[in-house]
Amino acid sequence: MAENSVPKLVYLITDDDKLIASNIKMNRFDELRLKAREKPLDQAVANAVIVIITNRRIIGYSVYTAGWRSLDLKAEEEVRNVSAEDYSALIQTNKRFISFNGESGEWAETRRSKVFD
Repeated sequence: MAENSVPKLVYLITDDDKLIASNIKMNRFDELRLKAREKPLDQAVANAVIVIITNRRIIGYSVYTAGWRSLDLKAEEEVRNVSAEDYSALIQTNKRFISFNGESGEWAETRRSKVFD
């Protein structure tokens, strides 16, 4: 293993209307129940972070904080790309660029200079 690489510390389990993070680092399972009529559309799972895109929100899971954090999608916002690597994730929508820090469990976002239809 490379000196700076992050070992595989998290796995995602989908069980009916629940998302379950298997947190290897903390030796625990953390569940998040989806809201009524909420459906997962896309996901990215890296070594220490999970990002789920649903029809209502963007959900991130941090191994280091052992918690789920979510951001609501804005009206007419469409997710264009989701990627995750090590303990970070990047989501691109037609309106924003959004990043998730898997070490702190915090979201950051900026508006796109041009909103795409």
